[in-house]
Amino acid sequence: MKKFIYLISPSKIDRNFYKNLDVVLSFNNIKFFQLRLKKIGKIKFLKIAKKVKKVTKKHNVKLIINDSFLLANKLNADGCHMGQHDG
Repeated sequence: MKKFIYLISPSKIDRNFYKNLDVVLSFNNIKFFQLRLKKIGKIKFLKIAKKVKKVTKKHNVKLIINDSFLLANKLNADGCHMGQHDG
């Protein structure tokens, strides 16, 4: 049985992140990527998420948005992670 990794984003995204994510996902062992940015505004989150989505789509990795089914829906993400105290 082939095993996959569920990768979660760092809490801060820098300009090198997208290139690094592309390299990591190119190994084809990651099935899901969760974008988990807790302390960021919605506009900035959406900007980052759109760039991340391009990379995850390129590598056929499912994009999971943390804490907000509204943002997940707006981005047409593959899923949403909700904690016990979220929305």
